Amino acid sequence: MTESPEPAPADPSGTEPPPTRILPILSSTGNQRVLVNWLQQQDQYEALSDDHAGVPDRDFDMVIIDEQSLCEHGTALRERKEETEAFLPVLLVRSDTAADRLGLQDQTEAETERVVGQVVDEILTTPIAIAELRRRLATLTRIRDQSLALQRKTDQLLLLNRVTHHDIQNEMNVLMGFTASLEAHTDDAGAEICQRVLDSSQNVVDLMGVVREFGEILETAGEPDLQAINLGDVLTEQLTTHRSTFDETEFVVTGEIPRVDVRANDLLGSVFRNLLKNAVQHNDTDTPRVEITVRDGDETVTVTIADNGPGIPPDRRDAVLGRTEQGPNHPAAGLGLYLVDTLVDQYGGTLRITDSTLSGVAIGIELSKQPTAEVDGIDGDS
Repeated sequence: MTESPEPAPADPSGTEPPPTRILPILSSTGNQRVLVNWLQQQDQYEALSDDHAGVPDRDFDMVIIDEQSLCEHGTALRERKEETEAFLPVLLVRSDTAADRLGLQDQTEAETERVVGQVVDEILTTPIAIAELRRRLATLTRIRDQSLALQRKTDQLLLLNRVTHHDIQNEMNVLMGFTASLEAHTDDAGAEICQRVLDSSQNVVDLMGVVREFGEILETAGEPDLQAINLGDVLTEQLTTHRSTFDETEFVVTGEIPRVDVRANDLLGSVFRNLLKNAVQHNDTDTPRVEITVRDGDETVTVTIADNGPGIPPDRRDAVLGRTEQGPNHPAAGLGLYLVDTLVDQYGGTLRITDSTLSGVAIGIELSKQPTAEVDGIDGDS
């Protein structure tokens, strides 16, 4: 360190937040001692014990580490960062002297840089200037505090989502029950009004289901946990449900639905549920028709759901998916299609809207296949 330590300025707000707990992991005992001594003189930081044998189990807010220690503890730090919902900063102290970098055990330069890219958030080159060290620590602390605040707000929103979904669902069930009972005591005009109330109530229930599924997306910290999901099982289950619900709609499967695994998660059913329901609810023909086609490629599977409805003009297709600057706030955006597009994007897939040969719209979903054992396909039906 090239400057003598200076006391940290007082907090003008008069409040004293808890000190940031910093875990120093430096291979040089001399450098470790100097860093710990400096941190102990700062009111806003707390230097944790230099016994870093149990990195994954330590409770800390930030890590200061050098390259040699990073080679030893990089995997544990990466796993800890992945498990932690909030931002967990790692500051790397790197020597700019080639001779000093020869002690990086047997790690190749490429391997070292890979670990650095996975774990490190800031790099500080020796010799360390106190002013620069202060600035880096202050920046990382501020980002972590913002991350924690955002996580708290997200948790509150998720709780609100769960509570409101439960309460609204219960109230809508009561309303639909009373309306169905009332229908038997009205004339034809009253029965039509009751049916409109039931249809609107069902739309509210469906909308709350979409909101709940968005909450499930928010509860997934970082990248979604993708796994092998059998597309045939999921799509067939949704088809069975919709055939029962919309008995006046003709659902046709061209060819067969292959029993192949794709990279997705438990919300894959929501993708097909929203697409099938959208194809029926926005169909103004006397006999709605929905055609499902699955093309099984070498590395991907494409599911196309086409209908004979009014279609979507090309200049409105990005808007209905929420792909404009306004996102889902665009007047033409549909919450269900926005959810579908969001999930497909998380799966690493693609979604395209084209004209249907049935005169309506065709929505194609392309997903990556997950290698699996060969199994028989499901016969198509109509």
